[in-house]
Amino acid sequence: MAKNKSFAAVVLAAGLGTRMRSDLPKVLHYLGDMSLIERAIRKIAQLGPAKIIVITGHKAELVEAELAKRLGPALFEKIVFVRQKRLLGSGRAVQEAMPAIRAYAHAMVLCGDAPLFRAETVKKMAGFYFKHAPDCLVMTADLPEPGSYGRIKRNHAGDVAAIVEAADADTWEKNIKEVNSGTYFFSVKALEKAVRGLKKKGSKGEFYLTDAVENIITAGGQAAAFKLSDATEMTGINSRADLAAAYAMLNRRKAADLMAAGVTVVDPSNTYVEESTVIGRDTVIYPGVFIKGVTSIGRNCKIGPCGVIEDCRIDDGATVKYSCALENSRVRAGAVVGPFARLRPLSDIGPDAQVGNFAEVKKSNIGRGSKIHHHSYIGDTEMGEKVNIGAGTITCNYDGVQKNRTVIGAGAFIGSNTNLVAPVIIGAGAYTAAGSTITEDVPGGALAIARARQVVKQLKKRTK
Repeated sequence: MAKNKSFAAVVLAAGLGTRMRSDLPKVLHYLGDMSLIERAIRKIAQLGPAKIIVITGHKAELVEAELAKRLGPALFEKIVFVRQKRLLGSGRAVQEAMPAIRAYAHAMVLCGDAPLFRAETVKKMAGFYFKHAPDCLVMTADLPEPGSYGRIKRNHAGDVAAIVEAADADTWEKNIKEVNSGTYFFSVKALEKAVRGLKKKGSKGEFYLTDAVENIITAGGQAAAFKLSDATEMTGINSRADLAAAYAMLNRRKAADLMAAGVTVVDPSNTYVEESTVIGRDTVIYPGVFIKGVTSIGRNCKIGPCGVIEDCRIDDGATVKYSCALENSRVRAGAVVGPFARLRPLSDIGPDAQVGNFAEVKKSNIGRGSKIHHHSYIGDTEMGEKVNIGAGTITCNYDGVQKNRTVIGAGAFIGSNTNLVAPVIIGAGAYTAAGSTITEDVPGGALAIARARQVVKQLKKRTK
């Protein structure tokens, strides 16, 4: 068993990705809401590597800028960038990164364009590696049509004897179904010696990391295999078609996991749920819904059809009706949002509250049982319990310089088409008359009327 478990994760991200037909590096293409490389890094980070070494090459500055923008400070601080000077294959990439890698006892090496693996799977792989301590552990899978993947040849003990590239395989070797995924764990001591001995291959004179595995075996080291039960986890992305297929694959996989856990997904082929989403049992997800980011949804909820929910927490028994957009907000137990409602960031909808047709809430706390049924904007507001907001109500929270707060006490009744000019306080149980523009505080239990008296004038008849 390996006693020193400190390891670096090495992400290969230097390739051009010519088949993408793009000005962007391949690893910066988005799979759902994350670039390929961000998705891979976020999963690998769950293993707790001491460092994540990202090897960049083609348009390296774009890759580095994207990760700096997208990753939080704590995760980004774990990253070390190594710019590959000579784009001559995966083996050359590791050679150039060895000064950074050799500071650690172990290294995990993976491709930045193959992020479909489950975090749970690589955790199991890491556990296997540190328990059995081979010099190299290769992630493999059985494919019915191995195509261009390198074939895994095993010895009598069941260890890896060789990785044979498809172009070099004879007829017998081409019939081998077990293939190399391109993901490895290495003892750094064995890896450094193995990559030092790599030779150029092919018309481009490239250095292959698979040859490092062969060098380890030739030197008397052990190369073991960790076989995937789900071969889709090793899927690489090389084209726009691959990108679309990968997105569909992720959604099918997530829908299957949710249904197995007791969630009803009415139409899995038309429902889009991010891998990081957690949903409780007996919740129903209707078609056309996009659930993105880090979102949690409780039990017995109803979501959709249609709409977007991103980075939200939705508690048990809540309902989000059709065509709603929710971002970085909370919907508490029993609350109803929609249809056609929008929750902008930092909105907190209280238990049993209702936010309905074409209502927008931003950075506001809505009290228990309060109602904002239609055509209203509530921003920068603290709202008590059982408040009724009439249609067309607006909190005028921006004075051209800063945002100001509105406070509405419990049980207040805000008449239709009221403008609440912040900063302003509406006391508990107060009323505002329809069509009022409220610029001063209203005491609790009082009625505020702020509109001009109606005048009716007889029109003069026009002479022809």
